[in-house]
Amino acid sequence: MEWIKSNYDRVALAVVALICLLLCALSVSWAFAFSDFFAERNSKKPKDGKVGAAELASLSEGGKALANPGKWNPYDGAMLASRVYIFKGGELIDPFEGDKPLHPPVPNDWLIKYDLDYSQNNILNSDPDGDGFTVLEEWKTGADPTDSKSMPPYWSKLRLSNFERIPFKVKFSGTPDGGQTFTINFIDDRSKPTGFLEMNETVKIAGVPYTLVKYEAKTVTTNDFEKDVSELTLEDKTTGEKIVLVCNQIIDSPTIYAVFLNLLDGQPLPKVKKGDSFTMPQAPDQSFLLEDISDEKAVIVNQATGEKLEILR
Repeated sequence: MEWIKSNYDRVALAVVALICLLLCALSVSWAFAFSDFFAERNSKKPKDGKVGAAELASLSEGGKALANPGKWNPYDGAMLASRVYIFKGGELIDPFEGDKPLHPPVPNDWLIKYDLDYSQNNILNSDPDGDGFTVLEEWKTGADPTDSKSMPPYWSKLRLSNFERIPFKVKFSGTPDGGQTFTINFIDDRSKPTGFLEMNETVKIAGVPYTLVKYEAKTVTTNDFEKDVSELTLEDKTTGEKIVLVCNQIIDSPTIYAVFLNLLDGQPLPKVKKGDSFTMPQAPDQSFLLEDISDEKAVIVNQATGEKLEILR
């Protein structure tokens, strides 16, 4: 023991050297057993050393996943913030889901598509692109409410303001020779003499040329009194429209003028005679024919397409 105490440093060094030798021997032993250690865990290693057929199912599924990658679902709103809900009619309405429109008849998705302020109460009557047409008018015609070059047809801004009927200024007074000549009196123009016209002759009434095309002798008996109600048919040479004059009776004139109001500029168009054509200042290359007119509406025809259009009062 005295020797160990006096040679303590040598004994410690010898112990450390012995431990190192043991560790080296153990490491060498593990190295030689390395392949055997993993061979026990390789359960798929073929015993005969041959490689089997590849499993293609997983590769096929992986290929499909690459061909059709997942997509992010779009969301209009801020991250970690709720989307906007509108309180209307006593309930909360989600503009992005459901089929309840905030501004009927326009659907919510159409307003969202064009980034319109659907929270605005008067949005349908607004004009975001400044082309003179409202959001509602642009929706009805499929136009883009944010593009001033995309707009409804100009004629849709026409309204029938009123119409004027020109009094018929002549009267058929009879035939003195049993249907050979016919007496025409100009009631409102005393300067014109009474006319005696034959069949197929033409006379101008209020500047419009009319041709005599048919005569039919008629009488009615009332209280034992026989009355002449013979009919003389005239034809407008410009339109082909026929009117029937009854002996000694004044009838309404077929000559009618329409007055249209142009809502784009708030100005009336020059009055248009039934059967005549007209244009709008905004589209001078588009011509329309006034085909018919009444108290409630006028019917015009697009002369380029033949389409009949109704202009409401």
